[in-house]
Parts: sequence; structure tokens; C-alpha cells
Amino acid sequence: MAGAYGVVARGLFTIDYNPANLAIPHEYDSYRVWGAAATSFTNSFLSLNNYTKYNGKNLEADDGELKEDFLAEIPDEGWRIYTDLHLPLPYINSSHNNKAFTSDFIVIGDLGLPKGLVQFLFNGNPVGKELDLKFREEFLMLNQWAYSFAIPVRDIFMGFSFKYLQGFSYLGVNPDSSYGSVNTYFEQGKCYIAGGGRYLFQQSVGGRGFALDWGITSKEVNGYRFGLAITNLFGRITWNKKTLTSRLFGNKGFFLGGEHFVYEFQVNEARFDKFFGKYKFRDIFPGKGRSFSDSTEFVMRYPALLRFSLSKWLDNGILYATDFVVGFEDRLYSFGNWKWSNGIEFIRSPRFPLRVGVSFGGWKHRELTFGSGFNLSFIHIDWALGLNHGLWFTTSKGMNFAICAYTTGKNKDFQKEDNR
Repeated sequence: MAGAYGVVARGLFTIDYNPANLAIPHEYDSYRVWGAAATSFTNSFLSLNNYTKYNGKNLEADDGELKEDFLAEIPDEGWRIYTDLHLPLPYINSSHNNKAFTSDFIVIGDLGLPKGLVQFLFNGNPVGKELDLKFREEFLMLNQWAYSFAIPVRDIFMGFSFKYLQGFSYLGVNPDSSYGSVNTYFEQGKCYIAGGGRYLFQQSVGGRGFALDWGITSKEVNGYRFGLAITNLFGRITWNKKTLTSRLFGNKGFFLGGEHFVYEFQVNEARFDKFFGKYKFRDIFPGKGRSFSDSTEFVMRYPALLRFSLSKWLDNGILYATDFVVGFEDRLYSFGNWKWSNGIEFIRSPRFPLRVGVSFGGWKHRELTFGSGFNLSFIHIDWALGLNHGLWFTTSKGMNFAICAYTTGKNKDFQKEDNR
């Protein structure tokens, strides 16, 4: 349902959406996952349409008209490749009534080239315009453990998830200590290129941290239900900690002998006459890199998300849901803007539910999802397929896929509401 799940999720599936839903009376009083996986892969530029448009073509033909189109399509975040993998541990992931215990093994990779560098490679350096050369490269591997519970409070339900973040490995360019830019001046008294940058590469095996989820959900009134949730509040992971992982594998990372690496460079008024004068290349473009050992603990923020949710029964067995989600920083799974998700679930045939969703905004920009399932007594298998960065196979720049096999226990005291 493209993420429109804030007040629709039930049982252990409420985790990372809204834990308050655990207290909502439901036809199943228990859930247990026996096998599940979810993955996505997306990039910010290449689609089948773009590949067909530019592959094998002369970008310089017709005064570079095709090259201008090519450069105009590069998003502000540059060329980026994002991938993630979620593997909930079998059997351990379970919920009963208003409580849940979950474990999710997560791998996240976020790599790319800044827009300024791509423009420089294909079109040189523009005059009077600063090229941003700030890199964002991160790879994260962790296990998220969560204990969740919810209680009814007057006319609402309130829930909490207490998360322990078990960090296995981190590789990345520190976004708070890394920067880079160049600028070309071509005016009276200024006719040169200047700039500089610093990039700090950090790595660690072994880290730990905590995060909190909080949410409220209303009771259903005339078919409507509302929800509000904050995910990963106060989320932090401290690396270079002594943990079981670091004791087993050593807290030294995987590359460059396990050390950190910093690279600094400058462009000292690079102009034509300097290249034929007494200056050496390293005088104009000084730069140096060094690796170093640092056992000092460093903290990585685990971004928070704020979610507003609404659902409405449109007809008997047809449920509409919408979520507004905002992130507070552009990092990992988060995004520094709004995402609007809409989904419809058709459950007139409870054995074969059908789901479709569409979303706009967030790091996926546009997303179209399809999903279904097969329910046989207490055995359930659900799956979903999504297209992101586009609403069709030829325009999308990535795909999502998820599948889950789980069992349920009937709630004998549950009575279906008449307005459904």
C-alpha cells in the first residue's frame, strides 16, 4: 500500500508504523513470523526510457542539445544508488494481544556521486557557479530488537516500542565532517579556479544504541480512524563500542587495515599563467590523504520519522488509507521532506486480499505498489511488489519486493463491526 499503513497494520506488523495499533481489538490475537524478506534497489537517474534515450548517442550533436537534456535530468542529490535488505528472524518475531517482540536484521547501502562532480565530468566547470562536491557514502549493517506494547486510554489507544540497535558494521563518509566545492571566477581582478574540501571516511565493527517509537490511534468512528506516530525518536548508534561482535571479529573494520581515512585538498587560484611559471602542480592543487587509527567512540544518528495516518471504510470489504510522513534529515532510509502515501485494500474475499498503493515524495519520489496474499486457516502468506522513482516499468528507477509467511491465532472474543 505504498506505506499507507499507519492505522491499518495489526499485530507485530505495527512496529515501525504505529505501536498503538497493538491494542486495537482484532480478529487475530497472536502473530508469529516463520519466514520473511524485504528488499529494494533504486537509483536516482537510470530508467529504461533514459537508457534508450542516451545509450550509444552522440551527446555533443546539434550543439550538445542531448547533453543539455542529460544534465538537466540529474537530480539535486546527484547520481545515487540505494539498496536495503530486511530479514526478520523466524519464530522470534511474534505478538500476542497488546504486546510484541520483534527482531529485524537490516542492511542499508547508500552510494553516489554529487551533482557538481557529474556536471564537471560531462560539461566542465561553469563560470561563476559553485560546484558542490560533498559526498554521501554509507553502508550499515545492524539488528533492530524491539519490545512493544499498547494500552487503551479513554477514546484512543497509545503504544510504545523500545528498541535496542545492535550495530554489526558501519562504513561511510562522515556527513558532519566532510565537505567540498570548487568555483570558477572570470571577471576583472579574478580569473582563476578556487576551492577545497575534506572527506572523513570512518568504519567500525561493533556498535550499539537505542530508539523509541511512540504512537496514538483513535477508535473507529463512522468508519474513520486516525493515527499519529513518531518512529526512532532519540535514535542513536554509538560505534567503536566493545560488543560481542567486536570481540569476535575485532573492532577494526574491513578496509585499509581497519583504519579511518581522511583526505584534504585545495585549489589555490588555479590560473593559466601559473602552469607555465615557477609553480609546481602540488602548489596549485595541494592535497594529501592519510589513514589513522582512532578508537574514539563516534555517534551516528538513526533518523526519526513523523507520521499522520487516516483510514476509511469505503464499502463492505474495501478500506482506504492515507499517510503523511516527514523525515528530518536526508540520510539512510529517511528524507528531509514530505511523503504522501495512499492505498486501498480489498478484503471482500478474506482468503485472497488485494492491495494497491501510490505515494509521492520522500526519497522514492513516486511509488506504485501491488500486493496480495493467501490465507488458509491460520497460515498466511503475503507479498508485495513496488516500482519507485516512477509509476511504470519503463519510467521507474528501482523496485521493491517483500514476502512474509506467518501464522495467526483466532481471537474468540472479537466481533466484527457492523459498518464494515
